[in-house]
Amino acid sequence: MQEQLQAAFDKIKGLPLTKTTRSELVQYFHFGRTSYTTSQGLILDVGAYTLAVNCPWQFQLANGDAIKHSEVFMRKREPGMPSLKFDWKAPGANLRDQRLQGLVISSQALAIETAEVKGAYSVELTFVNGDRLVLAPDLGKPQEEYWQLFSNTGDGFSIGAGAAGIK
Repeated sequence: MQEQLQAAFDKIKGLPLTKTTRSELVQYFHFGRTSYTTSQGLILDVGAYTLAVNCPWQFQLANGDAIKHSEVFMRKREPGMPSLKFDWKAPGANLRDQRLQGLVISSQALAIETAEVKGAYSVELTFVNGDRLVLAPDLGKPQEEYWQLFSNTGDGFSIGAGAAGIK
């Protein structure tokens, strides 16, 4: 199983982090580039591979700072008086969205150097600049899916880890 997971994450080695998106608590990290056409004919720019994360994670920056999954519940930083209404679910409204967007914009060539699968479905991705994305599922809080890595290139590749194991 460890070899299967390692082979899956080896697919994204060398690919840059090109985009991050979110749906409520699930964070999507897009690697490489491709496009996807919706059933309505809308063309979306997405990563060749997407890592959907629904467990505790940290983006540890080489400068010692960290972007944490829990920052989704914190109001984004803005000049002047903050808005009276704060809805963490709104895209771009929270600190996590703001910091990840800034990270992607500031480091256009943030490519994965190494991908290491650890015990308990934990994964550590190290980027060429020394930044690290660490996924650390809390097995004490079982979820259907802790994370999923899938391809958007039409090859049908998908692998995920959840309380029931690898699927």
